[in-house]
Amino acid sequence: MTNSLDWSLLQAFVAVMRSGSLSAAAQTLRLTQPTVGRQIRTLEDQVGEALFDRTPQGLRPTDRAMALMEHAEHLEQAAQALSASITGKPESPTGTVRITTTEVFGVERLPALMRPFLLSNPGITIEVSTGMQVENLLRRDADIAIRFSRPEQPELIARQIGMVELGFFASEDYLARHGEPSGIDQVVAHAWVGFDRDAFGPRAAERLKLDVSRTHFAFKTDSLLAQREAIASGLGMGVLETRSARRAPGLRRLLAAEFAPRTAVWLVAHADVRQGRRYRAVFDHLAAVLPAEFRD
Repeated sequence: MTNSLDWSLLQAFVAVMRSGSLSAAAQTLRLTQPTVGRQIRTLEDQVGEALFDRTPQGLRPTDRAMALMEHAEHLEQAAQALSASITGKPESPTGTVRITTTEVFGVERLPALMRPFLLSNPGITIEVSTGMQVENLLRRDADIAIRFSRPEQPELIARQIGMVELGFFASEDYLARHGEPSGIDQVVAHAWVGFDRDAFGPRAAERLKLDVSRTHFAFKTDSLLAQREAIASGLGMGVLETRSARRAPGLRRLLAAEFAPRTAVWLVAHADVRQGRRYRAVFDHLAAVLPAEFRD
């Protein structure tokens, strides 16, 4: 890399890293897509290697790009602090923070929890990725995660924010037609609702010590919301998080004395993330509001 670097090249690079495409970055910077493309090529020439792999799904950052992004963000934060010092205005965090969590929590609770924060921090944009797939925080696929298993990587920081309890549930309609199992050994004889292709399903069954090898799945989906609606519609029994089940009318919990596993909820981020003001602000807000959501 040359000793002299045009700051506009780094601005284009940061915008592409955050948006994942030249067109979206161009909209953010209010430039044309060809201009942003030229800036990225110029930066790659100065770095001496490609910073993005061009794939059908878009631009995928290389390992060199991930390392460069950390330095670029530090420069961006320093520039914001300098601007605030010059203008005499208190520094306010700006930029995008990407959060990953489960579909149910991301749809039903996270927007309301983030509302007061965003009203106080209008310069921050929250991106939310929902699903059971664990996004790679080390590669910064997401900045902050709300997870239901503790991460093992030492580069990640994790704070336990509460517990959730799982249970067997079925609709009153289903139980009227098929009867209620009187013990765990009888649940295999019932129709079930469960996961489709997501590997989370088999892993969860193993962790919960549920033998589903002989279970008939009448309805499979990797969407937790769709699973809950299928159970509420009487398509079969299933395992749900108890708070989520209470938000669906017509569900009855089964075998609570025999099956009530609990798992911890973790707020997770890459250790470097907390060096950025916007990441730290979002992390601290979530750490303050989430315990009440997962309190016993």
